Amino acid sequence: MGTPRALYRGRSRGRGGRDRGRRGRQIQHTKSDFRTSRLEEKRDAAASSEDENGELSEKDHESTTAIFDNDANSDEDTNDIAYSYSRLLQSLKPLPSSNEPVTKRRKLLSGSSQPAVASTKIERARESVPCDNISTNQLRSTAEADRLEPQIEVGGVDGPITAGEEEDEENENAGGEEGDEVDEVDEVDEVDEVDEDLTDPFQSHFANPDLVFLSERVKAVKDHKWTTQTTSMLQGLKQQYAVPSPDGRTVQNTSPIRSFESLKLKRRLVAPGQKVWSRLNIAEQEIASAVIMYKDVLFGSRTIENARHLRDVVVLHALNHVFKTRDHVIKNNARLAQDEDGSASEIRDQGFTRPKALFILPTRQSCVKFINSMVELCQPEQQENKSRFVEGFAQEEDSSWEDKPRDFQELFGGNDDDMFRIGLKFTRKTLKFFSAFYSSDIILASPLGLRTAIESGGSKDGKKGADADFLSSIEIVIVDHANALLMQNWQHVEYIISQLNLLPKESHGCDFSRVRHWYLDGEAKYLRQTIVLTDFLTPEINSIYTNVMLNVAGKLKYAPVHEGAMIDVSASFPVRVPQTFVRLNATSPASDADVRFSYFTSAILPLLRKSKQETGTLMFMSSYLDFIRLRNYFSTSATTDSFSFGAISEYTSVRDVARARSYFLTGRQSILLYSERAHHFRRYKLRGVKRVVFYSLPDNPIFWSEVVGFLSTEFADETHKGKPTVRALFSKWDVLKLERIVGTSRVGRMVNDKAGDTFEFT
Repeated sequence: MGTPRALYRGRSRGRGGRDRGRRGRQIQHTKSDFRTSRLEEKRDAAASSEDENGELSEKDHESTTAIFDNDANSDEDTNDIAYSYSRLLQSLKPLPSSNEPVTKRRKLLSGSSQPAVASTKIERARESVPCDNISTNQLRSTAEADRLEPQIEVGGVDGPITAGEEEDEENENAGGEEGDEVDEVDEVDEVDEVDEDLTDPFQSHFANPDLVFLSERVKAVKDHKWTTQTTSMLQGLKQQYAVPSPDGRTVQNTSPIRSFESLKLKRRLVAPGQKVWSRLNIAEQEIASAVIMYKDVLFGSRTIENARHLRDVVVLHALNHVFKTRDHVIKNNARLAQDEDGSASEIRDQGFTRPKALFILPTRQSCVKFINSMVELCQPEQQENKSRFVEGFAQEEDSSWEDKPRDFQELFGGNDDDMFRIGLKFTRKTLKFFSAFYSSDIILASPLGLRTAIESGGSKDGKKGADADFLSSIEIVIVDHANALLMQNWQHVEYIISQLNLLPKESHGCDFSRVRHWYLDGEAKYLRQTIVLTDFLTPEINSIYTNVMLNVAGKLKYAPVHEGAMIDVSASFPVRVPQTFVRLNATSPASDADVRFSYFTSAILPLLRKSKQETGTLMFMSSYLDFIRLRNYFSTSATTDSFSFGAISEYTSVRDVARARSYFLTGRQSILLYSERAHHFRRYKLRGVKRVVFYSLPDNPIFWSEVVGFLSTEFADETHKGKPTVRALFSKWDVLKLERIVGTSRVGRMVNDKAGDTFEFT
């Protein structure tokens, strides 16, 4: 079943739509774009962007098929098929003295001097293994592990397959190469003292929760019984804490972890974790403690300065969770193996499928940063398919972007492709890249990349149907740079979240006797931890906090106190710039667009006609729908015959952008329509701007400073005739945008003041 083209309009391959994820490539248009100040075509404006739709190539579908492979050779853990019970008992007996280390578990073949030998007898002795993590029968003796022969693994691949990746797929399917690895027997790490500590958040939240307490909290969430507290923090942050309260009483936020020792990390993560903790300031340590304690977190003050610290914290937490989950299951396997008479109590320690952590990221380069952090923290002895990962994901920074803003370089530096997905599998000594999703511990993906994988179901022609079963047992979800995902297509994020923790359609070999009760009852979403990191808050992101974060452990939202972007403009501008805000009385979000358009046509346009400055008016709008509406109005309405205009959106070709900028600079076109997404993906420095009209406020406060800053090229000194003006329209539904621009201390008065609807700042 194919994917409708309109679903992915302008949201495929990096910056600004289709084919824009690879720098240096020019966009080839198959239809004529909007090129003149008057529309000549009589077609619907929305349909005019159909050319920009991201189409899935045949290679995309081929790569998706490989991701879902769950055959016997798709994963080294799921390939470790169960041995007979007698063989298991034999493996538990002490081995004869030998010079070989008792804990030897993996054997790497190097060079071509050691040819692969068929392991027919071993394969005949195998049978199906439980789905989630590691079954009891995977415990085997050192001698048997040494005799195992290499098995090629078919890993999930991401996005479009490059020529090199296609060759890798063919080699893997062929079934043997030099340098392949012998299957590793999963064993528990050295026993940590904290593993059975009931004060460990992992134990109290997942491994051994109080079932009565859990039941009460789940019921409170279902009944929408939350108590909320708001407090102030250091570094200008406001903290909102909400927790399900069965009896309606106020519940105090659990004291944050103040010492590193209280983190209860796995022993292998202690040393690198200590370095991470030492770099955090007080506010960051409090946020880290909330993360470690499995609370949901919405952090609305992500910056270039703290992005690295936040990334290390969430990666450390995800690794700690994956390692503890793995060891917890293997320990229980050992207990069951020693329970010969079956008298042991019921053990439920797994979900339906193996993946436990999901990272939703904007670009391949951001994926590289997160995986580099993982490697630095867990320090694996072996990294399989690492070179293939570096070739497909990493990319050098573009030196031509040195004059771009820092936030632009952070987001789009390196490989800015937004179509990717990759699975990672961890064993005690090895990190494997491109593992099949059902064999992975952690999945990292862009919203578009993961959605296409889900909807294709792993089949080339899409006939298999959607398959999101690999997301059924996700326990930690991390969304980084959420505001950047807003500029791609937020519907993809909402779709992925809607597929989390659903009952699987197929069993995938799951051992249901080991599945936790809350999974079977469809209540896993009440224990799942959701972490969202964003530069600023929007209604779409806030809806995750309200409707998606249902964690019984509670949820925290951190919001900054804003000074106001307009303050920076006034302080840095060479001349005085009046900044005027006009409040619109829209009674509902649904009526906001019509009220805004009506005011613009009846009040703003007459002012433009009367202005002595007939050229140099820049009109900025945050919504592409508003952009289309204004463009059509200027093109078709008789009231705008006196205006000549140009238009730049995220879909405008490079050639048409150059023409529009040139005509605007020379005065040939007096008005330029400019969309927020065009500025987000390109950061043009427009010249010839003498007046700015914000038809709608930008989501990103940095854009206010940059767009108003365009006036500085025309008004560099006070000798210029005329004066710069800035006028912005807002309604009470824009309160979050407005707060970031005028400041937290002013926004309340501007939204609620009954004295007037116009506010001017100089």
